[in-house]
Amino acid sequence: MELLNIQALVVNAQPTQLQSVTSSLFFSFFAIAVFLMIQFLGARFYTRCKERYNSFPLVFFIVLATLAALSLLLSFFLEEPNHRLFAGVVGGVFLWTSLGEITEHLGWYSAQSRRAVWIYLLCTAAWLILAFIIPGIPIPILGFLGYPVLTWGTHLTRILFIRKWGANSFASTLLLLGMASVSGGSLVAGALIGTRFSGIMAGLVFAVTAWSIMEIIWEKGMAKGPWKSAGN
Repeated sequence: MELLNIQALVVNAQPTQLQSVTSSLFFSFFAIAVFLMIQFLGARFYTRCKERYNSFPLVFFIVLATLAALSLLLSFFLEEPNHRLFAGVVGGVFLWTSLGEITEHLGWYSAQSRRAVWIYLLCTAAWLILAFIIPGIPIPILGFLGYPVLTWGTHLTRILFIRKWGANSFASTLLLLGMASVSGGSLVAGALIGTRFSGIMAGLVFAVTAWSIMEIIWEKGMAKGPWKSAGN
């Protein structure tokens, strides 16, 4: 199965060495920096353009959906499996931003509804079937669909916790600690595996969970989110 090829990309059978750990951590921190920079700058850019142009969210949705399709298409022209998977994951980032975040801003989708949970569970089940049961699914498609599943699950968990118990509750604090453990654990795992690809994927997982942690902090009112206008 193609999923075994992903495992072959991530797992390094060589003994862990300081050089491989350092290289993996470098790529992890590079992925974290790029992801968070894009998130912060993208949030500010989106907010400013939305304030000036009413139709901007729809235009942004179309642009991101197009970039997602082009990234997935590009992945099939690459020869190296790790490059193909990486291009698929990048396409998944664009896919989630367009179908997950922008549609929520447009009012097409609400993470607060119970239907959102069921849709997510069905999508997760579909991804697991593609990854573990149906043979021959290309690596880029698994990465393309896997990123939205990971990010969507983190997003829904945060939304449901805060809706049920509140941003200042003990449950939300436990959620913060759990996400922090996942973030730190991903970096440790990526460093111990010691490959460039494991470092990038570990950094991406860390960045996604770290962004969710910051969203909880913003919702607690401890800091102002980057999507807020300067006048707020």
